[in-house]
Amino acid sequence: GQERAVHAIDFGLNMTSPGYNIFVTGIEGTGRTTIVRDITAKHAQALPTPCDWCMVNNFQDEYRPKAIPVPSGSAVLFSKQMDRLIHMLKNQLPKAFESSSFQEKSTQVQESFQLEEKNLFQTLEQSAKEKNLVINKGSSGYQTIPVRDGKPMTQEAFQELSEQEQEKLKADMQTLQGELETTLREVSKIRQSMSKAMDKIMAETALFVVKERMEYIKESYAACHEIMAYLDEVQADIVENVEDFLPSQEPANQAASMLFPAPAPSSNKYMVNVIADRRKVKGAPVVFEPNPTYQNLFGQIEKKAHMGGVTTDFTLVKSGSFLQADGGFLIMEIESLLMNPVVWEALKRSLQNKLLFIEDISSAHGYATSSLRPEPIPLDVKVILIGGYQPFEVLQNYDSKFNKIFK
Repeated sequence: GQERAVHAIDFGLNMTSPGYNIFVTGIEGTGRTTIVRDITAKHAQALPTPCDWCMVNNFQDEYRPKAIPVPSGSAVLFSKQMDRLIHMLKNQLPKAFESSSFQEKSTQVQESFQLEEKNLFQTLEQSAKEKNLVINKGSSGYQTIPVRDGKPMTQEAFQELSEQEQEKLKADMQTLQGELETTLREVSKIRQSMSKAMDKIMAETALFVVKERMEYIKESYAACHEIMAYLDEVQADIVENVEDFLPSQEPANQAASMLFPAPAPSSNKYMVNVIADRRKVKGAPVVFEPNPTYQNLFGQIEKKAHMGGVTTDFTLVKSGSFLQADGGFLIMEIESLLMNPVVWEALKRSLQNKLLFIEDISSAHGYATSSLRPEPIPLDVKVILIGGYQPFEVLQNYDSKFNKIFK
């Protein structure tokens, strides 16, 4: 006895154009919710299962994490693969830098630059010897000292020299001081060059290890451009910050560590936070949200206590029903939805823009600022609202966007 309603629902479900969301109304007790859920579930089985979603670190801006699509049902596997990769690199990278081949390369580079530095100082010492001077390195820096008979000249001996000899010695000391400053500048350049050369060797070694270990993951997701781009960013960041994977050379200060606990390991930034998992979904998802609060619908950014304050990061971003229904259908009761006008406005905005913003409800509406603001996620969700005729009539007459979104 509901042929017209069933036909209208089928028509709405099959319409892929924007704005064809559905509002089902009628007398309570006529089986509205049961019929809608039944028809929608059957329709969804014939549709493809949408992709999973993962929240990952944004290496350009850690306060703007981004979501990447992952082939349907493989988000949890991808997350575990990344965990295993980082765990493996923590073991393999230190071994690579302890290997004989790396030690030989680094020794060759250091000896080459140290020889240049030694030659510069030998030239300087020869110039000093010709001027009867010696260069002494003290705690306050380098000093040029006159010598006589191979021994540093005392102040009394200097005063015994003729005025002409004193002037010549002062001039030679000034000249040598200039040569010393020039030599120190050259030595500084040599040491900078050596540091760059060592960084290059370390980067090459790290890149070889990381590429070899990451090859299997890249082969598994070769067709996923977003994942491949993310893996390239991970690879570049690990190579750039390879020191984070090596044992610390600084002695541990137990007293300081008790007062100021160490921050979270830097490898946390390579974790993958699964926010939509379709392993148990066949066809398109059908989600019924009985309690459409802002957090339940759009997700939230959780926080954890740390040293008297609260912190957060991309691993604490949680999704809501909207993302779980991506690629499928989201069913809600209009009366529960209209209990919170903020949620209703956010729902209309998301349906119009086809974008999901996961953010704190306070920061989303100007009451406070949040340190984390994930990039918006593109969504394709058809919303089905169920309710009485009175709220439908009010929305149709007084909400200018309602008729455009629920055609």
